[in-house]
Amino acid sequence: MSKKFNNIYLYLFSISLIYFLLFTAFYFVCFFDKNGLYNQVIKMKTYNNLPFKLSDFDLKNLCYELMKYISLRLPFLETKVTINGVLTDFYSIRSKIHMGDVRNLIMYFRNGCFISIIICIYSLFKIINIENVIIKLKNAYIKTLIATFIFIFFIVVFACLNFNLFFTKFHEVLFTNDLWLLDPNTDYIICLLPEQLFMTYGIRIVIAMIIAILLPVFCLQLLSRTQLHQEAK
Repeated sequence: MSKKFNNIYLYLFSISLIYFLLFTAFYFVCFFDKNGLYNQVIKMKTYNNLPFKLSDFDLKNLCYELMKYISLRLPFLETKVTINGVLTDFYSIRSKIHMGDVRNLIMYFRNGCFISIIICIYSLFKIINIENVIIKLKNAYIKTLIATFIFIFFIVVFACLNFNLFFTKFHEVLFTNDLWLLDPNTDYIICLLPEQLFMTYGIRIVIAMIIAILLPVFCLQLLSRTQLHQEAK
């Protein structure tokens, strides 16, 4: 195999691994704790933004079903809550469609994660016999990691300087319609999940992503030292 193709597979492995780790970190922060959203809503008391009072049972069930739906573990979002003694649909048609868009987006990213696993395995078979493969892989991964950090850095700076603008641009890039522009008078989900809550999740996701993509550096560093030690014998 030529040196050119060796480098291609080294960087393919690195890019795919980083994508996998980024998505895994995101998924872990958002969905690992089934009561995570409920706990955050209680902590921030965002339920007070609603124009009516929900029972703790309805609130917990609402948060649980929403996260279960957008994490692809629930096929439909038909949550009903008791409002003034009447069992009522919590979601408006507009907010249901938007939540469906969010769900589809996560599905696309998850499918990309599956593809990244296949690419990682395929690339690994291609590079396994390269001389000093661990050292070369470490170098390729670090270069890819630097590019990823630069990208994350600019996003974080943008979000810190003007989160409202970042939040708007984020939705304009990811969604092809304006259904994310919800009305708090009719789309109650936006009352329950204000921008401050998304900011909190965003900080947690960024921290988890940074930790996740840094872990392979330490593993590769340890393996490369082992490889050099064995070659020195």
